[in-house]
Amino acid sequence: MSEQGPTIRRRMQPGFIIITTDDRLGGELQAAAGENWQVAVFPAIEDAGEWNEILLYRFILMDLDEAAGDAVEQVERVRVEYMINIPIFCFGGSKEVQDQARLKGADRFFAREEIVAKLPEFMEALGWGG
Repeated sequence: MSEQGPTIRRRMQPGFIIITTDDRLGGELQAAAGENWQVAVFPAIEDAGEWNEILLYRFILMDLDEAAGDAVEQVERVRVEYMINIPIFCFGGSKEVQDQARLKGADRFFAREEIVAKLPEFMEALGWGG
């Protein structure tokens, strides 16, 4: 990020955040995104920066199995503390954890093995023509 903070140019650049400690899966998702999308992988949402830096991204992919810390609390932090309403797509996790994340504001849930295949759908829907 520049010292002057987020810019309109940066806001228009498509990108998304992946919250996971699974380096293999993070790498697969980055590769699937291609070169036109800015992809940032962090172990926890707190590592992604301040709320205004997170807001620059189009969506968040939250690993309910392998986030550093409690993934449900991280969903809540995005919605309540940061007050950010970008889509949060979760993958993995038990039915119970998914239900808890849904109550905290997560948008959709996918099986761990299908998240890479779903990525082009998210990018198409949230690309703003970019």
